[in-house]
Amino acid sequence: MNTWLWPVLLMLTGLMLGILELFFVSHGILTFLSLSAVVASIVTGFMYDTGLGVALLLVSVFGIPAFVILAVYLWPKTPVGRRVMLPAPDEDETMPDNPKLRELRGLIGRVGKTKGPMLPAGVVIIDGRAYDAVSNGFPIEANQWVRVVDVFGSWITVRALEKDEQPVDETPDDKSWKDRPITDVGTDPFAET
Repeated sequence: MNTWLWPVLLMLTGLMLGILELFFVSHGILTFLSLSAVVASIVTGFMYDTGLGVALLLVSVFGIPAFVILAVYLWPKTPVGRRVMLPAPDEDETMPDNPKLRELRGLIGRVGKTKGPMLPAGVVIIDGRAYDAVSNGFPIEANQWVRVVDVFGSWITVRALEKDEQPVDETPDDKSWKDRPITDVGTDPFAET
């Protein structure tokens, strides 16, 4: 047997031991043996011929990182990797589900009015109820018509309506009793008698 065959066989053995580490739990023993075989391959390659040593060194310099990248990609698909790695949860499993969130999701597509300026967050009135909202990136002035486009956490995302999309404002010009201060409506219930 030629002496150049030993360094090549050691390199192949080192790579094969590295591949076996993917499939069997050896607590690092196969990795240690793999690295030892690769180092021994390089050393014996230089002892035989400088060209062979350089070739084996280049194989290890480019082969080991490629092997590590391949291992990271393939390892979760091996039987050992499937036992160790948990599968990624579905979106339905991670999204919280409560009545408040269902109510907010039901508002998508609805139209409301801003209570104050949204720079970019503020309050939106939809069907007489106030909701915390954030604009989709643009400031919106007070009393502007908006449409709910998304729900993010406990906030709704709104966008301003164009002129042709706006509904007819049915609120009278004079203030109704619910919009006036309490002192104008009647007697103060907390006043001393």
